[in-house]
Amino acid sequence: MRLFQRKTSPAPITPGMPVVTAEGRLLGSVTGHDGRYLQCRLPGDERQHFIPLEAVRATGEVIRLNLTYREVLSIL
Repeated sequence: MRLFQRKTSPAPITPGMPVVTAEGRLLGSVTGHDGRYLQCRLPGDERQHFIPLEAVRATGEVIRLNLTYREVLSIL
């Protein structure tokens, strides 16, 4: 697994924003965040999943992670 490194300053994160993995695969959508974690809901899964904010590579219209889909699933 790659080390978590934030590459850019975070832009505002708002509920409903799509979350995309390092390889460009849609992971799910943002439901919220706090000082350490991004809250995300995956399609077909009603549970809340928490992804460390250090895994966020960039924010903008979408949240881009620096982890692949497989790497994200291994930490959920």
